Amino acid sequence: MVAIDSTDLRILAELVYNSKATLASIGQKLGLHPNVVAYRINKLESLDIIRDYTVTLNFEKLGLTEQVYLGASFPAHTERDAILKEICTLPQTVTVVSSLGSPEGILHLVGQSKEDIDKVISRLRELNVKIEYAASVIKTYQNGKIGNFLRMKADEATNKNRGVCRRGGWKNSL
Repeated sequence: MVAIDSTDLRILAELVYNSKATLASIGQKLGLHPNVVAYRINKLESLDIIRDYTVTLNFEKLGLTEQVYLGASFPAHTERDAILKEICTLPQTVTVVSSLGSPEGILHLVGQSKEDIDKVISRLRELNVKIEYAASVIKTYQNGKIGNFLRMKADEATNKNRGVCRRGGWKNSL
């Protein structure tokens, strides 16, 4: 694991919630000079902690109302990585996760109709992928609270460095 500090975690939390935020706005929110924010973001990019800046799409507003998660197992004679990369090339694929145990992979697929999803399932069968389960998405909520988690970890690191423990009942006077 790469050593990052609470300031890096706070910057990451801000970027998770708004990757279009300016260096000045992040700096103002965190009490940092924009040059410090830029330096730290560049460092996080060079460490490959920040891999990309992306867009979160509203599939339903795009008419992509069919979403399915599939649990998949792969033929014993195939290279796992190769089959996962092949699945990633299918246009309806949103996410492919390699997992331990069964199923070996979890796929998030999206389409305008059940026929779109059926086409992907047919292609997976051609690749000898066994579908362990299929779960249709009813509604997608928040994409996750990773930003809140990063803020929590930043607070923990800051409090640890200051000698403060909120839950344990002790604190170091500053």
